[in-house]
Amino acid sequence: MYVIDGIYLTKRITGIQRYAIEITKELDKIVEKDSIQLLVPEYYEGDFSLENIRIIKYGNKTGRLWEQVDLVKYLKNNDAQGIFFENTIPVTYRKGIVVVHDISLKVNPNLFNKNLNDICSILWRRYLYKLIFRSSMKIVTVSEFSKSEIMKYYHVDDDRITVINNAWQHMLCVDYDETILERADLAEGQYYFSLATMAPNKNFKWIVNAAKNNPEECFVVAGGGKLKQVVDEEYTSLSNLKCLGYVTDEEAKSLMKNCKAFIFPTLYEGFGIPPLEALASGARNIVLSDIPCMHEIYGEHATYIDPFDYRCSCKITKTISERERKEILDRYGWNRSSQFLYNLMFG
Repeated sequence: MYVIDGIYLTKRITGIQRYAIEITKELDKIVEKDSIQLLVPEYYEGDFSLENIRIIKYGNKTGRLWEQVDLVKYLKNNDAQGIFFENTIPVTYRKGIVVVHDISLKVNPNLFNKNLNDICSILWRRYLYKLIFRSSMKIVTVSEFSKSEIMKYYHVDDDRITVINNAWQHMLCVDYDETILERADLAEGQYYFSLATMAPNKNFKWIVNAAKNNPEECFVVAGGGKLKQVVDEEYTSLSNLKCLGYVTDEEAKSLMKNCKAFIFPTLYEGFGIPPLEALASGARNIVLSDIPCMHEIYGEHATYIDPFDYRCSCKITKTISERERKEILDRYGWNRSSQFLYNLMFG
């Protein structure tokens, strides 16, 4: 029996949680009833609905302590294999399938903040990586690039790693909210757009410098946390840099659809789902970091920039046709990814 680690359901949705949620939903459509269980803490109060995967509430510890104690107890009591979607596993239970989205914490620890909490997190995750790759667990990752990185840094055999991609169909469930353009004083096709954070690896610095070096262009960023505060306090002189703060999924979809180009200047990625979401939303063009992962996913259908060149211009060199947009999107599907996982489990 397989038991899915459902701790991701107690968090806000990030790219990793999106992967877990969408594959679980699609997996539910193809598995036999009660052949898989989804384990969540007793305090979980969400409305995640499944037909064939049985949702079980067990244990009341919080966060990773639930995963390391309550989940382990349940797995051992039921002699079950786990499905771990979030780069982590229980230290004392290494049976089943684990998804390692990337190993950036190993390859580029300098791209993360250096406060005590982050340092502890880096050390903890790198310890878990060692446990994962030295175990006999089946490993899933999200791109051929990420697979090659795992093999390079941890010397894992090729046949232990299965590539199961991200996808974009969740965007079909999101409506457009075109009122955001008027409220943000934006004209269709007249601004560059990015979903930004202050995390060093996401490279917000590149967008700031692009705004400085291209005063005739408008750059719009959206994101929660301290992003808007930083922009409002530190970059008031850049009249062509606008931060909207947190936006809804509907607003983000409209901003992607109507932008001149979607910018993704990341320094390192295992897959890079935001540009795929932008294309699914109708973005005209995508401006991406010139790194291996981006070329694997988006091929020749993007404008590539050097994410380390802060003297940058932001000129679109590749306009995407409707045929090219469809070509990219047709390669990825949550239903296809769930079938690959099903085959790995039961094949």
